[in-house]
Amino acid sequence: MGLVEGKVCIVTGASGEIGSATVRELVKEGGIVYAGARRFDKLRRLEEELNNVRGKLFTNPLDVTDEKSISQFIDKVIKDKARVDCLVNIAGYPMDEQIWNKHLHQLREEEITRIFNVDFMGSFRCVTKVLPSMMKQKNGVIINISSNPAIAGHDKGAAYTFAKTALIGLTKHITREYGRYGIRAYSLALGNIKTHPTVRSLTKEEFDKLAGESPMLRWGEPAEVAAVIAFLCSDKASFINGQTIIIDGGAVLV
Repeated sequence: MGLVEGKVCIVTGASGEIGSATVRELVKEGGIVYAGARRFDKLRRLEEELNNVRGKLFTNPLDVTDEKSISQFIDKVIKDKARVDCLVNIAGYPMDEQIWNKHLHQLREEEITRIFNVDFMGSFRCVTKVLPSMMKQKNGVIINISSNPAIAGHDKGAAYTFAKTALIGLTKHITREYGRYGIRAYSLALGNIKTHPTVRSLTKEEFDKLAGESPMLRWGEPAEVAAVIAFLCSDKASFINGQTIIIDGGAVLV
């Protein structure tokens, strides 16, 4: 029996490398996975790849900046399955080096708003849509993807850090207000995870330097993040709640 056998799981941002790794892991562990993303062609390929795996996968277009898109997506899940057991908010604003490298005093309000609209508000919109169903069924898991600069700070990427820090606040509030309904919430503070958008512009020297931020002297893999997500979605994590799980190989210690 898989870790999430029969659980109805929603994954946003499912076309990216962490998102697709999460979909693979949840399906492998017996989940009924509804995967959403704007890049629907990639979701179709993922669906073909996982056609014969033990769990089930359903794919639909999803834009987390659009409330109508979110409502249509989640309403379909609830109509089909009458419940949502796990919501994994992976959709995030793509790495924009120009914004990342700007000093705080150079940032424009529009740039911060653009990132917040995806990273924080996108997750917030999905959370508020699934909460009534989770309250009714008296259980559920919500996972938000943050980053280790939200824990330790960083001298770059201020706009990203603001949004990722806000997600930790969202997680804590869900825990305090909705824990009485059996709902669990987590933030994952990711360090250097090897995805194409993150590493594509790095020189070998830069890549190796960033690997050295971890005592393990390497980058993390999307599959390693996905394994943590599957565990947290499972009943084995039933008394862990409200925590920020740092996945960075030990770069940030608390």
